[in-house]
This record gives sequence, C-alpha cells and structure tokens, in this order.
Amino acid sequence: MREGGEPNAPLTALVGIVFAIVLFVVVVLLQAFFYRAEQEENVRKVVAVAPQELSQLRAQQQELLHSYKVVDQQKGVVAIPIDLAMKLVVQEAGRRAPAPLPSASAAKRR
Repeated sequence: MREGGEPNAPLTALVGIVFAIVLFVVVVLLQAFFYRAEQEENVRKVVAVAPQELSQLRAQQQELLHSYKVVDQQKGVVAIPIDLAMKLVVQEAGRRAPAPLPSASAAKRR
C-alpha cells in the first residue's frame, strides 16, 4: 500500500493478469490430460477388445482356410488347405516352360 492507504493499482493489475494467465494454462493442461485419459480408456475398453462375433467369424474363416473339405462329391472336387494350395501352384508354375517373348522384328511387323 501506498502512504495514503491506497492500493498500488498497477501492481494489483499485474498480479491479476499473471494469475489469470496461470489459471488459463492450468485449465488447458487439465483439459488436455482429461482428453488423453479418456482416449486411452476408450482404446483399452472398446478398440482393443474384439467383439465375440468377430472372434468367432475369424476362427471360422481360419478353419475354412486350413482344412480339407469335400466341395462336390459327384464331381470329385475337394478343398485343400491354403498353404498346400499355394505350394502346389508354385510347383506347377515351375514345371511349365515360360512362353517365349516375341522378337523385336516380329513386333515391328505388326
């Protein structure tokens, strides 16, 4: 206080402005912390947990991909595991001779 008992107005205004800025920063930081915690909880409880129906569907699909099955018994069509099918396709492609590329002179004739 000044000698006459009057408060120092510039100092009071400065202190008020500083506290307002600090309060604003604290509110923004708390809000950011809350949104981050909310997002982590959402991921932990909703996103990271696969629904039971989805888990069952994936298990059924994996079973279809990795098992033998008769598709049409009359025609003798069967399904084989995907890994074996891929190996057989690669082996079959390796046995075939590659088709010859057309020569440059044959390409010009066209």
